Amino acid sequence: MAIPRLETARLILREWQEGDFDDVVALNADAEVMRYLDHGRPMTAARVLAEEMPRLMAHNGRPDRLGSWVARDRGTGNFLGWFMITPVDEPLRTVKLAYRLRRSAWGRGYDIEGMLRMIEIASAAHVSTVIATVLAVDVASRRLMEKAGLHLVQALVSETTGPTAAAARREVDYALDLTMEAKLPA
Repeated sequence: MAIPRLETARLILREWQEGDFDDVVALNADAEVMRYLDHGRPMTAARVLAEEMPRLMAHNGRPDRLGSWVARDRGTGNFLGWFMITPVDEPLRTVKLAYRLRRSAWGRGYDIEGMLRMIEIASAAHVSTVIATVLAVDVASRRLMEKAGLHLVQALVSETTGPTAAAARREVDYALDLTMEAKLPA
């Protein structure tokens, strides 16, 4: 059986295969990649297997194509990371957008290309809103949200411990209303 995949100008987005585990372990073991995630701690292989992979695969196989997708370079086939668009509510009205890329993919346009493809999937699923949450200090991700057409809607402070933890964990929410007739960013 052929593995479902989507292609963009420079990306191949496809469903997960067993061989992708090692790539996800390496991605989550990179301290720089994890800097704004999971309190900045790299993940062990055991934790990736026990927590991350089930989270990534929880919504896959849906007929509306929501779920997570492995991202590979279209020219080389190299692993770049993953993109995810998952349901937030039932009946389905809102989806959450997330992604994680290897450092070698940063700043090369893969992020916006993958995000826009996830927004297209959400639109095809007839959802009304796409949301995303990032840490306030992650300026690159905040710029990317805006470039993808999402707008800042709320700033939150996560529950954490320690005197400076709240400031370091301040989150911002972004949203895109797909019911508006405005065009998606190009």
